[in-house]
Amino acid sequence: MIPVVVIPVLGQHNLLERCVKSLVWCVDTLILVDNGDELEEATVRSWLDDDDPMRVYVWRMPFGLSVAGSWNLGIKATPYSPGWLLLNSDAWFANDPFEDYVRELLPDRIVLAGAPPWCCAWIGREVVQRVGLFCERFHPAYFEDNDYEQRARIMSIPVDYSSVDVRHDNSSTLERNPEYQAHNARTFAANEAYMQYRWANVEADGLPSTVEWDLATRVRNGWEG
Repeated sequence: MIPVVVIPVLGQHNLLERCVKSLVWCVDTLILVDNGDELEEATVRSWLDDDDPMRVYVWRMPFGLSVAGSWNLGIKATPYSPGWLLLNSDAWFANDPFEDYVRELLPDRIVLAGAPPWCCAWIGREVVQRVGLFCERFHPAYFEDNDYEQRARIMSIPVDYSSVDVRHDNSSTLERNPEYQAHNARTFAANEAYMQYRWANVEADGLPSTVEWDLATRVRNGWEG
């Protein structure tokens, strides 16, 4: 059983439905962070078998919380979990037995699957205890995963790659919406520049400073306007 799955949601509920249905009977707690789509918890429950014990939480944000912010919220809200599976809403599990996959999900490591690898990522609780949370200066998406993996590797955290059959419609959220594409062209470049700056100014231990969120950056990189 996978203890907690956290999925940021921004549109394309048909793909989210496919994702959720691929998790049937293998997840204890499912957290969906709704970044502006008015997703209903009853709708998500209707995708599951009536007797599936999965606990479902849908949290609506007044404005987009970002990928990093959504992941962090799910982690902070379930602090006793042995780890968290961070999953893209347009990714899904295909044919592999979950019993084999679950045995790979240890509390002291990161386990990546699919392509790109961070479309499905296990973060063990011992990893979070050492590395901390994702940097929310990367808004709304891109480079938060690269930054986290780089921090983890510097701290000698094991990063494994699973052969579990995870499939992914890469960048589907952008492809469906020209307005999102225009926003992303601007914020991707801003996040890339911050990634370069952040890692060019590391502390004595080789890690970036711990500044994780900035109001001006959040407003400047917002897609609401």
